[in-house]
Amino acid sequence: MDLVKKKENCCGCRTCEKVCPKDAIHMKADECGFLYPEIDFEKCVDCGLCLKKCAFQSGYKKRKEFEPYYAYGVRHKDERALMNSRSGGAFTAISNSVLKEHGIAYGAGFDSERQPYYIKHMGATTKEERNKLRGSKYVQSDLNDVFPEIKEKLEQGQTVLFSGTGCQVGALYAYLPKEYENLYTIDIICHGVPSPKLWEDFLHMREKEKGGKAERAAFRNKKRYGWKAHKETVVIGGQPYTSRIYTRLFYGCNIRPSCLNCAYANTNRPADITLADFWGHEKAMPDVWDDDKGISLVLINNSHGMQLWENSRNEVDEVEVTGYPFRHRRLHAPMEKPKNYDQFWKDYAKKGFEYCSEKYSNHKMEEPRKEAEVLKETKPETEETKTEAVKEEKEDTAQEAKQAETLPKKVFRHIKQLFGE
Repeated sequence: MDLVKKKENCCGCRTCEKVCPKDAIHMKADECGFLYPEIDFEKCVDCGLCLKKCAFQSGYKKRKEFEPYYAYGVRHKDERALMNSRSGGAFTAISNSVLKEHGIAYGAGFDSERQPYYIKHMGATTKEERNKLRGSKYVQSDLNDVFPEIKEKLEQGQTVLFSGTGCQVGALYAYLPKEYENLYTIDIICHGVPSPKLWEDFLHMREKEKGGKAERAAFRNKKRYGWKAHKETVVIGGQPYTSRIYTRLFYGCNIRPSCLNCAYANTNRPADITLADFWGHEKAMPDVWDDDKGISLVLINNSHGMQLWENSRNEVDEVEVTGYPFRHRRLHAPMEKPKNYDQFWKDYAKKGFEYCSEKYSNHKMEEPRKEAEVLKETKPETEETKTEAVKEEKEDTAQEAKQAETLPKKVFRHIKQLFGE
């Protein structure tokens, strides 16, 4: 079985690995850090199921209509939820509606044991768990055993929300044996997925420069720099360090080969709902939320998605922008291959990340700092500072729960104002 003839024909979704009846396929990272299937030909019986289930090569089920049913500019009503989201908080509102029905929401988050080095898909049944899935992660997430887990939940009758890139959503539908009414999906308008190995190398370089261990990371620090500023922040030894080193590489050459051949970069999206940062909102809805706090673009792709949105929209403010010619390039075509793409990966393989950081991101490696020097400048971390992030998450969850409880009362008061006693 010749499963992957060219690397640009594989998105690393693990579907082939999970459907193989002989356990003959396993994923292995290449020299760039991207996962690809390896076949054990002693076990393989050449049944062809892996290729048949490969949505990236065999195609995905497309809708008859090529435009979204409805489109909205969206912002969460709760300030904390808004500021802890990378755009307008639409995912928070949608996932809340699923969690209220005792469902489970899946998305990409930092692995608790390997944070901030490793990003994987995981399920959440509480708001505390879901909060780990909020925010952009500019690294390809590992889907590990999520698809079989989702199938089991669906068969048990539990409501499931899956959020991922277009190829991940398409892969999930290809993996499942049938359509499920209790499955809802969200895809994101994706620039492309960078290498997990490059992200890890970036963290190690920053650790070397700053003389400590990376504890947390944010790919876009909206709270400090605003929504439109794309800067990554890494906390090392209790101190935050912000740069655009990784960002420059993200918008340059470190994208998976299949992203240059993406079958999902069009308006016929695979998911029920599509989410994105609402770039170009100034023309679509002038003078609305022009404060750099973030706006989500929500595209409702089918009636199933509208059903989910109806259950979610009470938490947000929205402006309908159906029919507007959105400027997102990945709604029209995949990313064009950069001229220096092949050279970048050759340099990375031969000379390593630090060399590529200087050549392609204009960052010259800082002089490594000794641990003693760092300890002089760094205040001892107290128990209070250690649990600051945890406290903030709990406060956010409590605030959102309070808002949900008081919402019906607000609606009732509004009706009374309109129609009297």
